[in-house]
Amino acid sequence: MTPAWAGLVRNLAVLTDFYTSPPPLEPLTVRSLYLDRRGPTLTLRFDLPAFPDRPRPEWEQNGCDTFQCQLQFLAVDDFLLLGWNPRVTGSLDIVPTVERRVLVRLGTAGTHLTFSSSDSLTIGKMSAYRSSTDGADRGHHYYVGKVDQLRYDVLPDLGEKTFYGRV
Repeated sequence: MTPAWAGLVRNLAVLTDFYTSPPPLEPLTVRSLYLDRRGPTLTLRFDLPAFPDRPRPEWEQNGCDTFQCQLQFLAVDDFLLLGWNPRVTGSLDIVPTVERRVLVRLGTAGTHLTFSSSDSLTIGKMSAYRSSTDGADRGHHYYVGKVDQLRYDVLPDLGEKTFYGRV
């Protein structure tokens, strides 16, 4: 069964190459959020709760156990963020509303994030990596996209707009 959020992703095929069925967005670990006033857009970078059931051989050979991606929301409105202290683990709820919009809520113990956006979501910047004992994601990342493979082997600094602002 495909989770409801996956039905809103316009380029879902890039994810279903690795998953028989996309995982639910709970519990997931949100690593960063990037707000861009042009659009306005919001891009969340997070670890999915399950590793792909169809991983690339290089991921298995290198002991990868975590799959990370970015999810971009367009035409963001009614944005509210309280208590942001990344790495945030919780449930990301994406609920369709009226006029082709969604209400997005991230529920965790110390963070509250809500906003509305267009119901056309884009997924990108997918990578596999081996999680560290402290839960950080600073090790080697094996990116899915060819350009990302050429440019990055670890996460770039948070100021890198071409990475965090574009999926």
